This record gives sequence, structure tokens and C-alpha cells, in this order.
Amino acid sequence: MSVNIFEALHQIATEKGIPKEFIEEIVEVAMLSAYKKQYGTIDNVRVAFNRDNNSVAIVSRKIVVNRPRNPAEEIAYSEAKKIAPDAELGDEIDVSENPFVSFGRIAAQTAKQVITQKLKEAEKSIIYNEFKDKEGELINGYFQRKTRDAIFVDLGKTEGILPAKEQSPLEHFKTGDRIKSLLLLVQKNSKGPSVVLSRAHTKFVEKLFEMEIPEIYDGIVHIHAIVREAGMRTKVAVTSDRDDIDCVGACVGMKGMRIQSIVRELEGEKIDIIEYSSERRTMAANALTPAKVKEVIEKSDGGVIAVVEDDQYKLAVGRNGHNARLSVRLCGFEIDIKTEDQYREFLSSSESRALVEKLFATPAATDETPLDELPGLDARTIKLLEAGKIFSVEDLVEASFEDLMKIDGIGEKTAVKIQEILREFVDFDEDEDEEEAESEAETGAGTETGAEAGGDTAAEGEKEGTEE
Repeated sequence: MSVNIFEALHQIATEKGIPKEFIEEIVEVAMLSAYKKQYGTIDNVRVAFNRDNNSVAIVSRKIVVNRPRNPAEEIAYSEAKKIAPDAELGDEIDVSENPFVSFGRIAAQTAKQVITQKLKEAEKSIIYNEFKDKEGELINGYFQRKTRDAIFVDLGKTEGILPAKEQSPLEHFKTGDRIKSLLLLVQKNSKGPSVVLSRAHTKFVEKLFEMEIPEIYDGIVHIHAIVREAGMRTKVAVTSDRDDIDCVGACVGMKGMRIQSIVRELEGEKIDIIEYSSERRTMAANALTPAKVKEVIEKSDGGVIAVVEDDQYKLAVGRNGHNARLSVRLCGFEIDIKTEDQYREFLSSSESRALVEKLFATPAATDETPLDELPGLDARTIKLLEAGKIFSVEDLVEASFEDLMKIDGIGEKTAVKIQEILREFVDFDEDEDEEEAESEAETGAGTETGAEAGGDTAAEGEKEGTEE
């Protein structure tokens, strides 16, 4: 009977992919649970397997007595002699029992329940581990049923869930349809692993490109970024390290064969493949595909203005603005789309003038002379000055003798030495005196010139009066 049970268990294990070693663990736990149910203890019990004939036995350590009162721990002397002929009263011997004979109905029922439960747990664990390793990969299944919130997909060993938010609005399935999807997430729960699928994720498009385009799979062409509004449009920025490879052409394929197979899988969703560029203006012009951009102007805030012709404006913006939104997400900076007329109006506006002034404004001079460029100052003194919030020669010039004395570590001698170094190597006062002298000289000369001009005018007036 035990042989038949073992064969049945091994057959179940083979069907469900459970290792045979795990079957022994399940049987051992079941036998010990049943033994405890019948005798109340398992302290002196172990389970022994005979792999040659697929049998199992329960071996218990019992004491030899005349009249056993506790069958779980004691054995009669007459019975002990049959097992061990040299056994004496008080000895402990190992007693082997066939659980399928010695167990009562309740104990046998317990063993059955434990085996059933452990088999289910093992199956769930194996399915979880199998699908967990496939997270982020493409998986095929078949449409099973649909509710308002999700589509249930038959994946063979388990059931996948395709939530409404992970579906494309263009897709409609019926019973038995094959569904290719991205294995987005695998979670454990009480009913078994929960497998969440997606056909709206950007990773789904990336995996389709890897499957259909050998250059991407081999790493010759790289996908730099993907942005998508499922059911509307997808934009893919690609690049290549090799100059002899046309990265966009490799993705499109001869006569569009490669990209068309991806479009069919996405139920006709539009796909724009552009070449990635680190140059912002070029990237913005490429991202607005299929619209043709006439000019791109960079703004001081990091964004750009894309100028298009009137007949390209709606194409650049897209239905409900989806092309503009996707382009901004792909580039990572703002793109302001304008027609030529709108751009001319913008150039004449106050906003434009403010942007130009900000762009070409001369930054205030902030250069300061480091203390270590002042001859005579040693490293220790510089460190003390910096601790006192004096970081440049200009700061040092503005500091008074009393300010220097307040700095920890600088005494009177050091302060005097610093001021002597300043007088020797920094000559700000003379420059100021020279500027003041030049200013006074110019003022005096102007006054003298004015006086001379006044005298000449008066003389001319007297002469004219005499002549009259």
C-alpha cells in the first residue's frame, strides 16, 4: 500500500515539477503529524525511508517493560524479544512500525491533509520562483475571460492578470486569442502567486524591439529612451557607437518590414523612431517628428523654441497635444512650439526683450584675490584668517587692526605684521588719490575754460555797443 502511495506522489511531483527530494520532506512531516495526533508526542520518533522499495517506516525509541502503560514510549518484554532477542527489562530499543498499519483513521486523515497542503504549497512556491525569474520579459498566453477591471490570461501553470490600466485602448481580444505581454510583476498571496501583465508599459515596446531588431539585441544599436501614450503614439530615441550603422534605418528595416511587425503587435499604434543627440536643438527637432522643424532657438531657462511652418503646426502639437507632450518627455526639457508669425510676434514682445537681456546680461564681477597670493603670509596665518571669516585679500584690506586682534590665534605682533605686508604689497590708497587728483584737475580746467569764455563774450559786447 505504501509503495502505491509513493508512486502516486512521485507521479504528482513529476507533473507539477516538484523535486523528488521534496516529496520525502512532505511525507516525513505528514508521518510525524499523524504520529503526534495518535500518540501525543514525537520526541522519541524519526521517519526512515527505504529508497530501494519506496517504503517508509516510523522508528521510535521505547523502554522494555513487563506491562506497558504508554504505548508511545514503552514496549512489552515479549514483544521486545521478537525485535531484539538480547533485550532485557529496562533496555531501550528502536521499534519500527508501518504507519499505514499502525495509524488509526484520525491519524491517517491527518497525514492525508498534511500531504495535500504541502503539495499545494510546494506547487505555489515553484510557480512563484519560475515566474519571478521572468520578470521584465515577454510571455505568451491565451485570452481566458474578461471583467470590467482586467483580462485574465492562461499562462499554462498559472493565470495572469492584465489590468485595464496596462491595456491599450486599441486592443480587443476574444476567447482563445494569443496575447503577448510583458511580465510586469509577480507577488505572493494566500491563493498562490499573482502574475501581473502589461501591454502599455514602455518596457513592452523595448522588448519587442529587441525581439524584432537583431542590432538592438546584439547591442550594436542602443535604445536611449522610450516614451509612450498607449494607443496613441510611441517615440523611441536610438543611437549607435558605430559610425557605419544607420541606427534609425536598422530599426525600420527594408521597406519598413521590422517596424511594421511591431506596429501590428501594437494594433496599429504610431511609432516614431528618432536618432538621439546630445545637442539640444538637434534633439528637439528630431523629437517633434513627424513634423518638420524650420528652426530651434535655445532659451536662457534651459528650454527651446521650435519654429515650424503653418501647415506643420498641428502635426507638431499632435492630437490633444500628445506629440508635444511626448517630445518634451523624451528630451527632458520644455519645447515651445510656434509658427513663424507667432515667433515674429514673440520677438517684438516685452517677454522676448526680457529673455534677451537676461541671456546677454554681463555678470557682476565676483573675482577675488586668494590670500595665498599675498607674499609674506604663511599657511598658519592664512588658516587663522579664514577661521575669522577673512577669505580674500579684499576682505583683509577692509579689516581694521582691531578686527584682526579679535581673531583667535592672532596677537598684536601678527596683526602688525599683516598690516605691514598690506602696506608693502597692496596700494589701494594711492590709486584712489590719483583718481581724486585727476577728477579735481578736470573740474578746475573746466571752470577756467568757462571763465575765459565769459570774458571773451563780455569784450565782444562792449565792442558792439561802441560801434553802434
